[in-house]
Amino acid sequence: MVEPPWVRFEGARFRDELTKFKMANHPFKTHPFFGRLERGEAPRPLVHAWVKQFYPWLASVPIAMAERFSNCSWDPTNDPYRRMILDQLVEEAGDPKGKAPGHPELWLRFCEGLGLRRSDVVYAPLLPSTMVAIDDFLYTNRVNTFYVSAAGSSEPPNVELCARLLPAFRNHYGVDELHLEYYTLHVTADVEHSEWVGQIVAAFASTPEIRKQMWEQMLRGFSIHALLVDGVLAGTISESRPTKAK
Repeated sequence: MVEPPWVRFEGARFRDELTKFKMANHPFKTHPFFGRLERGEAPRPLVHAWVKQFYPWLASVPIAMAERFSNCSWDPTNDPYRRMILDQLVEEAGDPKGKAPGHPELWLRFCEGLGLRRSDVVYAPLLPSTMVAIDDFLYTNRVNTFYVSAAGSSEPPNVELCARLLPAFRNHYGVDELHLEYYTLHVTADVEHSEWVGQIVAAFASTPEIRKQMWEQMLRGFSIHALLVDGVLAGTISESRPTKAK
């Protein structure tokens, strides 16, 4: 019987196995919805429904980064990791001096490029699935050590997803370059973030117990992202069903 990866590997080798599994199995890679988006087969009403639910989750990312930062103690050995988390937090939230917009703002601009009013996105009712995904995302970053939380991060597969969807939104959904900054940024920015996450995982993957927690956190991240999409799909199917006359 082959031992699980958290037993067989440690340090950088475990990090590599974790990343390889994440790249092959994350919903960004495997969920049919993203394949339909890439091919331009997802109808615009479905795309609108998805972007409205992804916005509140994206707006919660800086809060999750703040939770992760708070769990990184002020021990001097953690200085480089604390700076990594803080840098990502500021980029996600936006420069406090207004020099660069946060990712939620870039997403709203993208939504406008799809033909939505930002007020329709900001004030869209949250699906129960979206609420659960956000709550679990914030909870896991609050209760876990920063290195276990980092192991569940979606940056590596998000780089690939953004590279796939960028031409799709240009060519199939008619979004102009002015409104595509969210995607053009993530094709490059998340490469650096992926490297940082990898450094944190490799540095702290020291025992089978920690490595198992990291692996489970990765799987939990898969569930969060699948839930965000599946909730939208279920809601769209429900709305399209004909109602029986009374």
